[in-house]
Parts: sequence; C-alpha cells; structure tokens
Amino acid sequence: MATITTCNFIDWLSEQHQRKDLIGDLARSVKGDPRSASMKTPQDLSKRLNQDEASWEFHDALEQAEGEWLQGLVD
Repeated sequence: MATITTCNFIDWLSEQHQRKDLIGDLARSVKGDPRSASMKTPQDLSKRLNQDEASWEFHDALEQAEGEWLQGLVD
C-alpha cells in the first residue's frame, strides 16, 4: 500500500542536507537561502536557479532530487 506524504519538495530537499552528493550540496544551498521560504515546488527552485545563473550541476541535482521525491510519494 502506498503512503502519501504531505511534505512539499523544498522541505524534503532541505532534509537531504547531510548527503555527500550534489543533492546534498543543493540542499545545503537551499537551506541557507532565506529566500527559500517562498519556494514549495521543484518549479519554484528551477526558476530561482535560473535567476541566479546556477551551475548545470545544480540543475542536474534538481532533476535527480525531484525524481527521488516523486518516487517517495508513490512508495
């Protein structure tokens, strides 16, 4: 039986801050950004990354993180 989480993407990502990979790097960046309080979705973060002209590594990490988050929603 699938469990459904009510955790929004940014909250989930912030919880990944101890990871030793690019998702962890992205999570630490988001967690340390006071502007992140206004973000909830992967699309919100993507817009922010584009505004900040973030590295392609962060864009790749966002794509991977979104996949993991979505997988967690259906597991």
